[in-house]
Amino acid sequence: MQPFLTMIGLKPKPLDDGPRYATMNDRCMASAIDLLILFMLLSGVTMYLTDLVYAAFDTPPPHAMPTVTSFAQMGEMIWQTRYPWLISNGLTVVLMGVVYVACQIAYGTTPGKWLLGLKILHATTLEPIRSWRYGLRFLAYIPSATPLMLGVFAGLFSKRNRTLHDVIAGTIVINTRPKGWYWEKMKAGYRWLKGKLTGSNSGAVEQTVGQPATEQRHEDGSKPVE
Repeated sequence: MQPFLTMIGLKPKPLDDGPRYATMNDRCMASAIDLLILFMLLSGVTMYLTDLVYAAFDTPPPHAMPTVTSFAQMGEMIWQTRYPWLISNGLTVVLMGVVYVACQIAYGTTPGKWLLGLKILHATTLEPIRSWRYGLRFLAYIPSATPLMLGVFAGLFSKRNRTLHDVIAGTIVINTRPKGWYWEKMKAGYRWLKGKLTGSNSGAVEQTVGQPATEQRHEDGSKPVE
């Protein structure tokens, strides 16, 4: 995508000096990991809250409704249950936001960003940001993602890959891994797995075989010393 955008003049060439700015591929992968972890952690709580909200409106919860077979039926179902749908989804977003921002404040990153070596810094000073910026950055996801993800795709046209929520919060995302780090780790993992499957010890440090000690003999050389 980026070489094509550069070729047609829509994407400026990346900067050669300074920090490595996280690409949109890196950031999307980190976000996918974070969403998967949040879903696994909070799915039970969000389902419980959803059931409570729908029960308050005397409406069957989504998992108890008939199977939807078209977008028209989905739109009609959402419209008929618009109030519990909005409230339950709003509570889900708030709960996810609290966990997400709390993790960033406590550790300065999220699990997905940590795995990929990404870090959120101040856009001007390139220093760690203050706690309130994490909250502002999460709220900025709403205008960044609501109109067809246009605020997120704006990072494709930025020299430093800054999205709309980065601009609003005054942040930048950098990649702390050296270039080629992922590929080297993949090759190392492949060699380790191959060694395990084949039973070879190619990755182990070879031990030097010591030479046998010289045999001591009597002065007359007739027989070795016992």
